[in-house]
Amino acid sequence: MQSQSTSQHPVPLERLPLHIAQYLLDFVDRRSISSFSLANKFCCQAAAPQRFVHLKLTIRDKEKLNHDLEQLNKSLTVDNRFLHVRRITLRGFLLCGTDHIGPNAVDGRFLANGGWNETPEDGDSEIEDVADLTYFAPDLPRYTAQRKQEQNKAWQPFADFLSQLSGLKDFVYACTHQIPPCVLRALHQYHPRSRLHMHTFSLRSLYQDRDSVHDIDLDELALVTSPCLYSIEMKYEPDSSHGQTSYNTEAIKWMVKNSASLRKVRLYYSHPGNSLALQRAIQMPRPCWKGFFRQDNPNTFVDEGVPETSEKYPLVSLIFRSEGFDTGLNHIGMWRRLRSFKHLRQLEISPCTSADVEQLVSLAANDEFCSLRELAVDFGDVNNNLGSILFALSHLETLKLSGEIDDGTYLGIHHSPRLTLRKLQIYPNESAPLTHSQVQKLVHWCPNLEDVRLRVKREQGGPNEVAMYRLLGRLPRLRRVVLQFACPTPYLPPSMRAMMDPSRDKVRDFRRALIEIAVDETLARAIFQKIAARKCPLERLKIESLPINNSITTSLPFANVWADIAGFVGGRSWLCTRDDVESGKAEVRDITKETMLREMILERLREPVDEDTKNLWAEVWPPREGGSENWWDNWWSYPLSDTHEDDGEVTRGAGPDIKMRTT
Repeated sequence: MQSQSTSQHPVPLERLPLHIAQYLLDFVDRRSISSFSLANKFCCQAAAPQRFVHLKLTIRDKEKLNHDLEQLNKSLTVDNRFLHVRRITLRGFLLCGTDHIGPNAVDGRFLANGGWNETPEDGDSEIEDVADLTYFAPDLPRYTAQRKQEQNKAWQPFADFLSQLSGLKDFVYACTHQIPPCVLRALHQYHPRSRLHMHTFSLRSLYQDRDSVHDIDLDELALVTSPCLYSIEMKYEPDSSHGQTSYNTEAIKWMVKNSASLRKVRLYYSHPGNSLALQRAIQMPRPCWKGFFRQDNPNTFVDEGVPETSEKYPLVSLIFRSEGFDTGLNHIGMWRRLRSFKHLRQLEISPCTSADVEQLVSLAANDEFCSLRELAVDFGDVNNNLGSILFALSHLETLKLSGEIDDGTYLGIHHSPRLTLRKLQIYPNESAPLTHSQVQKLVHWCPNLEDVRLRVKREQGGPNEVAMYRLLGRLPRLRRVVLQFACPTPYLPPSMRAMMDPSRDKVRDFRRALIEIAVDETLARAIFQKIAARKCPLERLKIESLPINNSITTSLPFANVWADIAGFVGGRSWLCTRDDVESGKAEVRDITKETMLREMILERLREPVDEDTKNLWAEVWPPREGGSENWWDNWWSYPLSDTHEDDGEVTRGAGPDIKMRTT
């Protein structure tokens, strides 16, 4: 009895064993780790594994690389923090001498931000998209033997640094030039079991003139056959804009079939830029690939059979995107002939044609996808036969659909067996976003969803829109939601007769569009609360207001500035989070990326505009007390309608006039 009545005093954090404190920090948000480490010496020691588990370096030049390595060595030497490093990510470009000059120069636009895709703060990206390949030229730069020696010498300090990281597991390489031989040798020597992720994979020596075929570069052959090569991400071009033929695809096929370590492949088709050299080259016959070395027998690399022996390192991820072009590479049947799919866990095909669907159904029926957990398809036509796919793959946990999606797609979900989906992403074409009735069916058919990402249609905050948010709240396991708001492009004139009708409201569609794309902090918070009102364990909501297509047909006076107005009000992103699911309070942050385009739009809006434009703006957002002197800053989101679920009564929010006029 006495022991029960004795008050228990909390044990100070500093008295905990160090390994217990380090374990507890696994559950702390990474953004708070740095602040926690500054509290005292004990907290600094406890936070060290989290602070140094992942190192990121942006490469610019030799001096910066040496300076960064010097600072890292000073930090990691304390308490032997080298042991905590598990992952290193490199990006950028190591400029040496005249790398920015001449025909083999790297594109300066790619170097403007180091070639990075910054990891999004919202954490909604499931794949670490490190490199922005928009301006990446996979055939450049190509170096002479002397330049390669200079690069290798400049990278040697980093190779020496790798030798000190005894716990390294993953090495992500996203620099625009080829991985230096000294770095690859260091991985093989000191970390033979590490995983090499090449996010800018390209075999430059396999870009060859059609009349001058040659062997592969020996350093690149070492990369192809590396026992550490775990994943590759390649921007595929059949021919370069300089007119050279690429044999990278043939090399990828050989690697998929023969590599003992390669487990993830991401292939992006990109059409080369047009040029006279390219036009001349494509008129010549394309030489057949003779292998990595010209004396090799090509049959060694083109054998169509699937290995019968058990695979120690099977493929687990295949992603093929060709931006609407049918290159033949995205057809699943061709890759199945090279490697078994029995261990494949992730598959993405874009575009996915009817022929691909038939292949998927056939392979699934033969139990080829017994391990598949994530399927992503961008349908190239509406005859997608989704029901047959899902019937054969009822064990999927993640399903992502995009492209030409119609009612037959949703019927396919309905007629399939009870799905065990945990993650569902449906991004139809922007001209046909999801409606309230479609979301209602999805919630009914997929009750176990934890992560939902939908492209939906707003209805000016009306009852159907509010009901859609409440439907999502009915999912008992829902934790993450991404909503993309797509607004159809206003189109005028519908007909000459309608335009001549004086009673017709000729700018109705424009006012409606502005209301639907205007998403501010208040509206984002209200949507979060509507979803969370059902007591679902919602932790994170991301809202993206997609920009409206600029191509409009109208003769109205404000047509020339409409694109700027829509681009300034729309295109915003909000992130709502809460740490305690029992609390109704949510933190709302504006995560809109400030791009060069938005800055240019703002500059144009500062110029004088005509009265018709101001009148349109004032009709949507009437002037009110305390507003900004800048007319373009005086906008807000209209509140959601309040629908009482018991009797169906609808109470409209503020601004009913504008909603009545736009219906």
